[in-house]
Amino acid sequence: MRIATTTALFVALTLCAHAQQQSELEVTEIVAKSQRALDTHDQAQALKLMQDGLTRFPADQDLQLQLARVYVYKKQDREAIALLQSILEKDPSNRKAKLALAQIYGYHENFQKSDALYREVLAARPGDEPAELGLVRNLVVEGKTAAAKEELQSAIQRNPTSLGLQQYNEYLTSTATSNEGRTEYYRSIQDSQSYFSDSSGNRALYSSQSLPYEVNRKLFTRFRMDETSLWVPAASARNVISGTEEASYRVNRYVGVRASAGAVRFNDTSSKALFGGDLEIVPLKNITVSGGYSQFAVAPTFESIPFDLVSQGWHTHVGYDTRKLTLFANASFGHYSDGNRVERESGEAMKWFGSDHFSVGGGYAFRHLHFSQAFTHGYFDPGQYRSHLGAGGVRFAWRKIYQLEALGYLGGEKINQGAYTGAGEFQIRNQFFIHHWQLEGGYAHYQLVQNTAAFRADIVSGSVGYRF
Repeated sequence: MRIATTTALFVALTLCAHAQQQSELEVTEIVAKSQRALDTHDQAQALKLMQDGLTRFPADQDLQLQLARVYVYKKQDREAIALLQSILEKDPSNRKAKLALAQIYGYHENFQKSDALYREVLAARPGDEPAELGLVRNLVVEGKTAAAKEELQSAIQRNPTSLGLQQYNEYLTSTATSNEGRTEYYRSIQDSQSYFSDSSGNRALYSSQSLPYEVNRKLFTRFRMDETSLWVPAASARNVISGTEEASYRVNRYVGVRASAGAVRFNDTSSKALFGGDLEIVPLKNITVSGGYSQFAVAPTFESIPFDLVSQGWHTHVGYDTRKLTLFANASFGHYSDGNRVERESGEAMKWFGSDHFSVGGGYAFRHLHFSQAFTHGYFDPGQYRSHLGAGGVRFAWRKIYQLEALGYLGGEKINQGAYTGAGEFQIRNQFFIHHWQLEGGYAHYQLVQNTAAFRADIVSGSVGYRF
């Protein structure tokens, strides 16, 4: 009797194991067929296979995970998230569900939830390659370069043959030089003030408030309010106020577009529209080519205020920028609302030598300015103005708290057909970074002809910004 009972139990267990193995094979086959349907973009067939499979095996988590993938392909992310959350409620340690849910959150830029799920997987399985890849990708997209590098180094030690991790390592290494020593503020509030005084008696106070905001890695906006207060010693101040909204969109790594719109109100309460549009192309690493059309207000002096001047025309920029070398050239062609036409060209080349903490630089700068008519409308308008200046500078950085840059220019300038005379300028900028705060103070002295027709001018400026 005992032998018969034991035999019957063994047979029953064998049959159950065989049935379970058969079920697992069927589930694996259903999942494979569904994935092949997705690979051929037959989403309807993939969904039908999952629905039929779950009718037969309603509690199978592999089928539920595949159904979540089908939902993602069909862009039904809400349904996918709800399904994955229900799997985790029943099985909180389900690795595949956590990875799938973290990936969806990452694509929706809900990095707080996505990062937390990746870290949960890594806490349970240190070195898990898909989790490492997902977390490093998130940190790169979030702009947390230092954290991404730190995470990447430990991940590569655990997965030295991972092609995906090696690619991220190459990317972060290649971008390190262009971002080194620079702090990017994607979302902040900024207030800037500048006081201008020149030898012709012109005085000005420029006040600007801006809200730069990066909506995502492709879309960037900036709202800006500017107030210019102009006066001379014998008269009270007159004000010009403007407001603009700018949006920049990165189509892909090579092409971007930018547009702006706003208005300016002059001292006599008349208003005019401001606008602009640019196309930006990045054909090679560190090279930028841009061009566009814009209309902006012209109010350099107290004398210019009654004419309510705006300038409208084309502009272009070509630049090459690395940590050690900067090259750029600008050109613009436009006409003023008083009938004058203006042409401007400028360029600069600077080469830096030294470390990230201390470096010295040298280079060259030129400027050309030409107006078609000589009006006395409060802006400097010679027939031709040219300058050629040698440049030298010093950079100093202390930890990540303080940065200093001092630049000096010395050379000659020429007005119309006259002889070249001495010209030069000096600029110094101090930046402090304290937690989320950025403080900046600067001073500039000019001994060359400015738009205000002065031969000497001084500017003191300062700004406060808060990153969030």
